[in-house]
Amino acid sequence: MKTEYKYLRENIRNSLWNGIAWSIGFNFVNPFIGVLAAQLGATNSDYALLSSIPALLTILLTLPASLVLARFRRQKRIVGVTILVCRFFYFLLVFVPWLGFSQVSALILLVGLYSATNMIISVAWQAMMGEIIPGEFRNQVFSGRNLWTGFTGMVVAFIAGWGIDRFPYPFGYQLAFSIGFLAALVEVWYFLKLRIPSEEQQEDQQTNSITANGQTEPSRAGTHRSQPDRGNSPLRSLWKGFISTYKLNVNAPYYLFCIAAIVFTFTWQAAWPVYLKVKVDLLHATNTMISINTIAGAIGALIGYRLWARIADRKGTAWTVFYSSFSLALTPFCWIFAPNMIWVNLYDFIGGVATAGFQQAVFNRLLEVTPSEGRQKALAAYTTLSQVSAVFAPIAGMQLFSTVSYDLCMFLIGGARILGSVCFLVILSRFIAKRIAANHRNRTAQNPHANV
Repeated sequence: MKTEYKYLRENIRNSLWNGIAWSIGFNFVNPFIGVLAAQLGATNSDYALLSSIPALLTILLTLPASLVLARFRRQKRIVGVTILVCRFFYFLLVFVPWLGFSQVSALILLVGLYSATNMIISVAWQAMMGEIIPGEFRNQVFSGRNLWTGFTGMVVAFIAGWGIDRFPYPFGYQLAFSIGFLAALVEVWYFLKLRIPSEEQQEDQQTNSITANGQTEPSRAGTHRSQPDRGNSPLRSLWKGFISTYKLNVNAPYYLFCIAAIVFTFTWQAAWPVYLKVKVDLLHATNTMISINTIAGAIGALIGYRLWARIADRKGTAWTVFYSSFSLALTPFCWIFAPNMIWVNLYDFIGGVATAGFQQAVFNRLLEVTPSEGRQKALAAYTTLSQVSAVFAPIAGMQLFSTVSYDLCMFLIGGARILGSVCFLVILSRFIAKRIAANHRNRTAQNPHANV
């Protein structure tokens, strides 16, 4: 029996509890960052920076950190420590209201550091999930996990929002952020209980080696590194090492998917600070209102996970990415009419359905277009590229909001999103598929032994 099947049931259970603990910690903190920023006196530029700075730090940290992490054979404990450091920023947020200066800047910095380290964790987690959950079970397992995390987040968000408003400022926020950090400790515990097949096999091989020979055998990698490279100059060897470090073992579908995702991500995230500005400054949403709004989106996501999983099983993951992104592109047109939070809750319910499908389909599609060998590096490259657009999209969105009327702003963002979603359709066209197949045949004919 393959190792991933041997530990499948145990990994599904621990992954579920890990997700529930993450949802508790996340929903005690994240939904209320915007309201806290407003109480600290955030400007339009600050709202944009709340999205742009995390994306910028993600670009700077994700790929280098993932490359360093990929050098370790046993990554689980390292990732576990990274999760703990990341969630510690929950606790540091407790002290922001007590700062005598630059409170908003400190908030933006801590949110940026949290988001960047969380993205590093996300890349490693995606690679691990691709290893421990076989492909035939992924839609079912992840939709079930997302269902429970969404339900948990819905309940927690309401309790947190109601509780924050019952305490005088800033004690409500500080209590919520502290509880979020405690939940993160449980999250780390269940993460460390996951059984990673490649690490389990290494332990079994090491045990067998000790039993047979009384000592462990030296690794081939270490023996290879001890031999000097006499055929090449130091500069040439350095260049080859650089190329091999950043070279991705992927094919055309991966690159096309990255291009389409970058375009859509820009149009998608351009509206985020505008939505936050409307809720907090124009409609004067309280923490309780924000928690109800979060619940509306969570209910939509609960429906969306199951719905889009069925569509993915019938139509395939690639088509599901297009369908979900197109439905997500229509939501800005709804926001043109947003007189109060009741309507906003309805729009976020619809957006929750669409977002659940898009995020779930993108994750599964990435696992399909990236080979198991070098998957973590490919996922890190995708994350870095997608975050490039995320740096500029919120700034562009707020600049558009400040320049034109609100109605025209939403109309333009919605139209741009539709064009972005069409990119996912274009890469699925028969012409593109034929070109990819022809290039694949040509490479195979030129080098029959190539690893394609």
